[in-house]
Amino acid sequence: MYYLIYVSQATRPFTTDELKELARMCYQNNIDRDITGMLVYLENKFLQVLEGTKEEVQGLFSSISQDPRHKKVSVLIEGEISQRNFPKWSMGFKAVDKQLFQDLTGFENLEEFFNRSDVDNESHLSLIFLKLFYRKNYRDFADLY
Repeated sequence: MYYLIYVSQATRPFTTDELKELARMCYQNNIDRDITGMLVYLENKFLQVLEGTKEEVQGLFSSISQDPRHKKVSVLIEGEISQRNFPKWSMGFKAVDKQLFQDLTGFENLEEFFNRSDVDNESHLSLIFLKLFYRKNYRDFADLY
């Protein structure tokens, strides 16, 4: 099993309806490829984790990185894992406000959080944040699809 986490900057603010449509599109694309993961939208930034076969994840990421709705696409961490961290989500999605992010991570500075250089599969801050969020919310997203 392979995973990839990236961060990017939205080219413009997204409305709630646009975010829901994006989540639905991600969900369908991921089901077709047997990819699981999560997408977070925070302060015009996207943080996404994709899990699946290396071929499928890298292929999907290649398409994602060309999407004109965002820029400054940067891979934070990628590698092999023994099992999926987000097995029940073809694509979990949440727009997170700055206060919730600060409460969950302890970070006030988003740039500092996203630019951390921890590269261990278990201790990378972005993966810890996403896994914690998943564990607390994986049952709350049925209404998006």
